[in-house]
Amino acid sequence: MRLRALGMWTNLLLSSVLMLAVWVLLVWVGSRPALKTLIDLSPQQRATIDQVTVDLLKDLPRQSIEVEFHLFFEPMGPEPQDAFQQQRARIMARLRELTEVLLRQYVFHGGESVTVENHAPFGDIARYREAAQRFGVTQGDVVVVAVKQSGRPPRHRTLSLEGDLGVVEVPEMRQRPTALPTPQVPVLKDFKGEEALSSALKSLLVQGTPTVYFFSGNSGNTNQMTSVVPDGYAQLTRLLDSMGLQCREVDLRNGVPKDASVVVVPEPQRQFTEGQVRVLHDYVAHGGRLVLNYSWSGNSDWNIGAGELGKLFGFEVGSRPVYHLIPDAHTPGSTPGLDGNPGVGKLDLVMNPNHPVTLRLARGMQNLQFDAARELVWTDPAPAGVRREPLLTTGPWGWLATRDGQGFPSYTAPRSQSEFKSRMLGAAFEVDGTPAADGKKQDGIVVVFTGVFCNNVGVGINADLAANVFNWLCERRVLLDIRGSSYVARYLKVQQQQFDRVFWFLVLAVPAAFLAGGLFVFWRRRSS
Repeated sequence: MRLRALGMWTNLLLSSVLMLAVWVLLVWVGSRPALKTLIDLSPQQRATIDQVTVDLLKDLPRQSIEVEFHLFFEPMGPEPQDAFQQQRARIMARLRELTEVLLRQYVFHGGESVTVENHAPFGDIARYREAAQRFGVTQGDVVVVAVKQSGRPPRHRTLSLEGDLGVVEVPEMRQRPTALPTPQVPVLKDFKGEEALSSALKSLLVQGTPTVYFFSGNSGNTNQMTSVVPDGYAQLTRLLDSMGLQCREVDLRNGVPKDASVVVVPEPQRQFTEGQVRVLHDYVAHGGRLVLNYSWSGNSDWNIGAGELGKLFGFEVGSRPVYHLIPDAHTPGSTPGLDGNPGVGKLDLVMNPNHPVTLRLARGMQNLQFDAARELVWTDPAPAGVRREPLLTTGPWGWLATRDGQGFPSYTAPRSQSEFKSRMLGAAFEVDGTPAADGKKQDGIVVVFTGVFCNNVGVGINADLAANVFNWLCERRVLLDIRGSSYVARYLKVQQQQFDRVFWFLVLAVPAAFLAGGLFVFWRRRSS
């Protein structure tokens, strides 16, 4: 009898241990990285990526392309005492977390063609040093996107966690009345991980290196391309370089170089000469791509019109600045908007939802803003062989500024409703090509903007527009869909108290439930 009772207790204990082992095994398997790629059972997050990125990743195995993401993240040091550095440390930890979770999706959709390596500086020192030297990494918190294609040398691009993947707003020290200066902490405004990683990946897969030529000869600042002052274009050239484009300067007296993919004329302040007009028009007529970016200046002599070049392509540029009523956030809908302050010159733009340059930006409701803008007007009728399409306009409450008593543009809106209307600030012109000696011809393209949007100040908010313009003109249309794509992160937040409860549930409650179930079965069988 005692042996029978002992056997029953032994069976009960053995079954409880086996059930507990099965539970531990399930928890262990569910926490494995291979399974977490598909199903994340830990209190982390799930992220969604754009279908364009999914298609890009799923196409890698078919093309026998290997993609590697190398993470060089700085280790977390001691807790900073300064409030600014504490907030920055939290932001960097958040960006690392978002990036790692996003790359799980890349690995899942890319399969064996995509790998992620996290190089810890205090882990395998030799491996870390070798990878850092191979990719030229000299600082931490960067992601290296490396591509291997058969028949081509390996290529890679380095992206900064804080500068490329995250949008961090760092306010300056501000002096408050009757108070000491108070440091403002940085704020993580947005995470553009998918956009940055997918754009870098796609640009590495594109053949060739397009060349963009800047012509600054008609500007007051002849060093615009390298100038770091607010109205310079050094930031734009760095953006184009990061996209895999080459930037050079050109002197139109010697014509347009044969390797030119795009010619850019930023903010001309002197009228084009007859020879310059002939060179630019001939370049476009033979399939060239031209970007003209006019702007308004307080010096009336610099507000040149489109001149002969505009007549050939069918447009004119107004001489007065374009303003727009500021939406009233306090009482929306009650009035069309506010005026009377310099904010009327900051123009939020309405984008053409059908053109390749602005399609994705418009669908993503991305904010674009022009400053110092003038009106772009089409001449009627259009020149023969020229097709025109608007890209950017203001809202319905735009007006042309008049001068006040002191001769400056007045911020006061007109009283007549007839003076308000949507004003065009950007357009694309397609020009029928002239046949070459071999009989082949290619249509030319001219893109015209009439407001400051991509200088060192404006490129911060309009970088996606600038990138789309140059990718489209260089016929890198595969890159257009990446810009402006969405990334949504959904979190299951677990506080420490909740984590403790989950821990005790797994360690104590579940085994206790198994044991209680076994005891109940034992009691029922014994009493029957």
